[in-house]
Amino acid sequence: MKFIVVEGLDGSGKTTQVARLKERFIQQNIPCFFTCQPSNGELGKMARAVTQGKFKIENEALSLLFAAEHYQHFKEAIEPALENGKHVICDRYYYSNVAYQGVDKATIERIVSYIKAVRDARPPDIVVYLDVEPEECIKRISANRKEVSIYESLPLLKQQRERYFTIFDRLKATDNVVILDINNANEKTVSNKIWETLERIL
Repeated sequence: MKFIVVEGLDGSGKTTQVARLKERFIQQNIPCFFTCQPSNGELGKMARAVTQGKFKIENEALSLLFAAEHYQHFKEAIEPALENGKHVICDRYYYSNVAYQGVDKATIERIVSYIKAVRDARPPDIVVYLDVEPEECIKRISANRKEVSIYESLPLLKQQRERYFTIFDRLKATDNVVILDINNANEKTVSNKIWETLERIL
């Protein structure tokens, strides 16, 4: 069974594409389990509350909280699904932890150490990164949402995109990352690109 992660900036269409992917798995009767991070577990709820600006904690503390959430979620949900013969598709994983909390090189290296336990347990079989320019992401966010997270501004999205590429390069020896340039592509085209990518490993 394969462990698949879909990553991308806020506004990249990531969650929409995960939903379309779910439909395709179901239509083809492929056993699957869909999940997301932050999860709906207690640690995930706490992390989500911080990202929604409901209360504040130090960036380092948030990095540790997300690392704990990744491991707990893996043990409680992802690993059992894989062992029960289901492919797992996760909307975000520890790469987002680096992109959103990795404020500098030293912090990125600490986060990599924090997520070592879950990476040692099992890294994803494939990571599909939906690459959309931050300017386009902001346009989509502004048009489609009434509430935004503390990370949804153009300067922050630009930084996050750079950090994504930093962590992908940092982990390229062990993690299978496929970057899809989906600028100017419609939803159906993106969905087909993702499926063509996944068909190689399923």
